[in-house]
Amino acid sequence: MNKGRNKRKKLKVFRLLLFIIIIVIIGIGINQIFFKDKKQDLGTEVISKNTEHIEDNEKPVITLNGKENKIIVVGNTYIDEKATAIDNIDGDISNKIIVKGDVDTSKIGSYEITYEVQDEAGNKSETKRTVKVCNSLQNGIPVLMYHFFYNENERTAPDNNWLEISKFEEQIKYLAENDFYMASWEEVEEYIDGKVTLPEKTVVITVDDGDDSFFELAVPVLQKYNINATSFVITSWYGHRANKKEKNVSYQSHSDSMHEGGANGKGVMLSWSYEKIVEDLKKSNDILGGDATIFCYPFGQYNDTDMKALKDAGYKLAFTTESGRVYKGSSKYKLPRVRIMKTTSFNEFKNMVK
Repeated sequence: MNKGRNKRKKLKVFRLLLFIIIIVIIGIGINQIFFKDKKQDLGTEVISKNTEHIEDNEKPVITLNGKENKIIVVGNTYIDEKATAIDNIDGDISNKIIVKGDVDTSKIGSYEITYEVQDEAGNKSETKRTVKVCNSLQNGIPVLMYHFFYNENERTAPDNNWLEISKFEEQIKYLAENDFYMASWEEVEEYIDGKVTLPEKTVVITVDDGDDSFFELAVPVLQKYNINATSFVITSWYGHRANKKEKNVSYQSHSDSMHEGGANGKGVMLSWSYEKIVEDLKKSNDILGGDATIFCYPFGQYNDTDMKALKDAGYKLAFTTESGRVYKGSSKYKLPRVRIMKTTSFNEFKNMVK
């Protein structure tokens, strides 16, 4: 009896051990299969990463800060305005730009500065800046005065204030191709104060009123030759034009509502009160964006009250229609200009700006 019972007990223990062994073997097999697959996946991923390659044949883009062609007066300090470089893969690589060339400001001449850069893939780009060292201005600044423009194939000129657009382009092209320097208003004021010297062929372009013909015909010409001009805007008439800032155009004031006839056949600015003038000047400035500091007198007329109002309203310079150039020491609120008319010949124009 006891022997049979013991035999059955041993058989149960054997079966239990066998069951446990089978479970362990199955578990080990599953584990090996799982990790083998995982290792294969990881290996494939590593191989994929190692073999992945982005082909980069695109050159970085270099952009010059400031003007491509720079003009300075002999003896003045040349300050490199540098450049920026952007690559399609590496991003901003401006710090890798190499600058070659030098400017000898003690000698009149033309100097070339080269900017080079290379991205991680070995793609190279370069651009150049021309720096011209010239004599200083001796004969004052011709501030050119234009009004309206027309195309002779489409209309005739109502009066002598209208300039045919092809003649305007001829003049602008001449300025661009002969290295004329377009002074900023800050430079004009500093020149008057004797704080700066300007290049010998300095000029400023102004266009009165803000008429549609200026924006539709003349502005594209300015942009074509990258020449700057100032539009003296009558804001009650054409103030909307300042809402769309045009490249190469500075917007300054020709008053808001003072370009109207007043007493004794004169403009209203001569008869308005100081307070009313200041109010008009501030309104004009607001319409132009709040940074107008240069003024053009309606009809070229002014008196002491007008000049005081301009100073108190924050305007720094004011132009008349009187003929002449701007010199060091010129009265800032009685500045003359050089009128360009329909009848102005090309030779006359060249004499006006030389």
